[in-house]
Amino acid sequence: MARNPRSMTVAGAAILCVSSVALAQSGRTPPEASQAHAAAVVAFDKEGVKADKPYRIAYLTECVDNPYCVTRLNGIKDAVKKFGLELKVFDAQWSLINQQKAVQNAVNQGFDGYIFGPLAAQPSCALWKSTLKPTDKPVVTVTVPMCGDADYTPGLAATFTMQGAVHYQELVDHAFASCKEKCKAAAIGGFIGSDLQNYWETAVKNAAKKYPNVEVVVEEAANFDPRIAFQKTQDALTAHPDITVIVSNWDDMTRGIEQGVTTSGKKPGEDVRIYSAGANKDTIKKIKSGSISASIALLPYEEGYYATVALLMGILGKPVEGYVDEADLPEITSKTKTTLITAENVDNYTAKY
Repeated sequence: MARNPRSMTVAGAAILCVSSVALAQSGRTPPEASQAHAAAVVAFDKEGVKADKPYRIAYLTECVDNPYCVTRLNGIKDAVKKFGLELKVFDAQWSLINQQKAVQNAVNQGFDGYIFGPLAAQPSCALWKSTLKPTDKPVVTVTVPMCGDADYTPGLAATFTMQGAVHYQELVDHAFASCKEKCKAAAIGGFIGSDLQNYWETAVKNAAKKYPNVEVVVEEAANFDPRIAFQKTQDALTAHPDITVIVSNWDDMTRGIEQGVTTSGKKPGEDVRIYSAGANKDTIKKIKSGSISASIALLPYEEGYYATVALLMGILGKPVEGYVDEADLPEITSKTKTTLITAENVDNYTAKY
């Protein structure tokens, strides 16, 4: 789920908390542009033509230590196999210091292109500008934007994301809209000061203004950790037993929230409606059973797979040079038509992690 809605080491969290996200200094990519970029990448993939030689690509990742990161890597590996590429993985282990070393090491080895997972908007941007950009090799970024741009940073071969302000806003708006009468809500997020947490807090704030029926009585950071989320939920329901809505920005953390609701003597989905982000296999089952009300779909496999396709396009001189909202990829457009997975459309969605 950098900044990701996934597990992060304490050291990684401390580094990220030093950096606050620079939100949208430039305009957001119009939906029709993202759709066109997605269509171009999907069309290239369908052609299935192998590269004219085994180009070497480096994957400069934040992580390989949790289901999201593993699934994204699997997508990259499948694309590498399909197109006859060679891959080397450089894992930063959630550390900006490690990321700097990994990028420098990769550049010294002279790859034909790079898939880059920024750890934090500004430090990772500086690293791209100082080290990756001077290589004149294509770079595709994944998961979150950087450099203060709303989504795409000019000069990149492409950017793929599904964890930004727009996606969180859709989730929280949907949750708060469920309050037809006055209700109290709790918001459980990730790491304070991280890029995603700033997106998350902004989404909660905007939704509270939009839906005056909702009073947000608890806002807590649980570091994407289900154990912390469990305790935060118990504390919230002890202080405010009339909470009826809880929003979370990562499914794994939501496991702890659901347990916290249950051990507080309430029934998830009935006494307390829970809304999450990830739409992983466990959450899909719970949406079907009714204990989770909705979850925003995240697509780590498609993120990795199509980022690799876009990188090859850049290597071959056909760069996308733009932003792809992963909601415009076939996994969504040909199935649910929306990233918001609910009881109404859950049977049309298949989680891959």
